[in-house]
Amino acid sequence: MNYGDYLTTSEMTRWVLDTDIAWDAIDVNLALAQTDLLDRVRDSALIESFFPIFTPRVLDLMWDDVTATAVYSVQLYESYKHFHVFAQYLEAVGYRPINEEEIVEVRRRNLGLKYDHPARLLTRYMMSEHFAAHNFFKDSKRSAEPVLAHILSLVAKDEVRHCQFGYELLAQRLLKHPEEIDTVIDEAAHFKHIGELVVPHVPVAEKNDFSAILAINRKIARLTGRRISSLLTEVLA
Repeated sequence: MNYGDYLTTSEMTRWVLDTDIAWDAIDVNLALAQTDLLDRVRDSALIESFFPIFTPRVLDLMWDDVTATAVYSVQLYESYKHFHVFAQYLEAVGYRPINEEEIVEVRRRNLGLKYDHPARLLTRYMMSEHFAAHNFFKDSKRSAEPVLAHILSLVAKDEVRHCQFGYELLAQRLLKHPEEIDTVIDEAAHFKHIGELVVPHVPVAEKNDFSAILAINRKIARLTGRRISSLLTEVLA
């Protein structure tokens, strides 16, 4: 993986919060008719707000991997933009706006967070972004309010790219440390979304959403030569 290529891709696909979203076109009544969807957006916003705590832990762990630290620095910017766009939308429709005290409380609970194994962290990150992308694409189709549908689609595309860079970093890791394949399989089979550190119920793939499970299973199989589909189905259940 080349950091320059990743940065170029990020720049080419970057969307602008103020000009690429039609804030004046929001239909508040349509939005408020789907409060279950707005609740998921709110939980997702809180998860994205956690990355200023998560990312420094990644940088501490992978300090000697120049490419990894470079791409995670871009990811931090984009994740916090996701928080901001979700939070601004909730405020615009007047539904459970997020206050700073909530964000600080999430950070306070996780001040002792520390990671000690790059392969496990990369596996968890890649899978978290995979299921986040899948969830955002599905909610984009569910949204009756067009502006929210557009926002969710933009964020989903970013998450696909984040998942892919996690995959490529993990592939590079396994080339250097093939003995860590068992570790990747173990982490994948006992998957816990990063968002579980933030909210009680993470808006990810549903219990029987086999398309998302099969897609991540193919990624793990390409990385390790082994499949985990039956184990992962049990975990997500």
